[in-house]
Amino acid sequence: MLLPRIMTALFGIPAVVLLIRAGGPAYTVFVFTIIFISLYEYATLMKMGAKPVQTPTLFLFGMLLPAALYFDHYCAAQAGGDNFTGFFLALTVIGVMTYELFTARKYLERIGLTLLGIFMISWCMFHLIAIRALRPEGMILTFMLIITVWVMDTAAYFFGKSLGKRQLSSISPKKTWEGAAAGFIAAVATSLAIARLSGGLVSPYFAAGAGVLIGVFGQLSDIAESMLKRAVGAKDSSNLLPGHGGILDRFDSYIFLAPVIYYYAVFSR
Repeated sequence: MLLPRIMTALFGIPAVVLLIRAGGPAYTVFVFTIIFISLYEYATLMKMGAKPVQTPTLFLFGMLLPAALYFDHYCAAQAGGDNFTGFFLALTVIGVMTYELFTARKYLERIGLTLLGIFMISWCMFHLIAIRALRPEGMILTFMLIITVWVMDTAAYFFGKSLGKRQLSSISPKKTWEGAAAGFIAAVATSLAIARLSGGLVSPYFAAGAGVLIGVFGQLSDIAESMLKRAVGAKDSSNLLPGHGGILDRFDSYIFLAPVIYYYAVFSR
C-alpha cells in the first residue's frame, strides 16, 4: 500500500507545484477540475449508499456557483458589482427545491444531500483559487497550505501507525490522538518554516496561527469526509489515485481549510 502512495506522490506533487507557481487560468482550471471530479465522486458515493441526490442540479449548480465566484472576484455580494454569486446562491436553493417539486417521489433528504454536496465541495474548495489570488502573498500562502497539509498528513500517518494507542474517533478507527498530536505539531512547525522562506511576505505570528488552524481544521475535515464514506459503507471515494483513493480523499482536508485559511488571511490584514 505504501509503494502506490509514494509513486502517486512522485508524479502528483511536481504537477501541483508547477500549477501553483503558474497561477492564473492554469491553476483555476486545475481547481475546477478537482471540484468537478469531487462532485462526481460524491454523487457516486451517495448512489452506492442508496442516498437520494439530484445528480443534474448537483453538477449544474456545483459548477455554476464557483464560476460565479470567479467572475465576481470572490465576493458573494457587492454594491455596484455584477453580483453573479449572490444571484447563483439564491438560484441554487431555488433550483434544487424546484427540481424536487417535479420528481415522482419527493424527498427532503435529497434536497439536503444535494445542497450539502454543492456547498461542501464547490463553495468551500473554490477558496483554493481565492487564496492564490491574494496579493502579494497568494502564492506563498497556497504553498504553505498545500505543503503543510502534506507534512501534517505524513506525520500523523507514521506516528499514529508506530506510536498510536488511543483512538481519535470511531469514524476513522485507524486515527489516533498520538497521530493527531504529531500532525498538529508538524503543521505549526512547517508553517513557521515556510514563513522564514517567504522573504517577509508572511509573518511568524500569522504562520503560527495558520499552523494551528491547519493542524485542527485539516484533521477535522479529513474525519468529516470519512463520516460521509462510512455512512454509505465505502472505504474510498474512488480508486482514481493508487494508494490514495479518490480525488475527494486526497483533497478532503481542504474542504474546511480553504475557506478557513482564506478568511484568516483576509481578516488578518
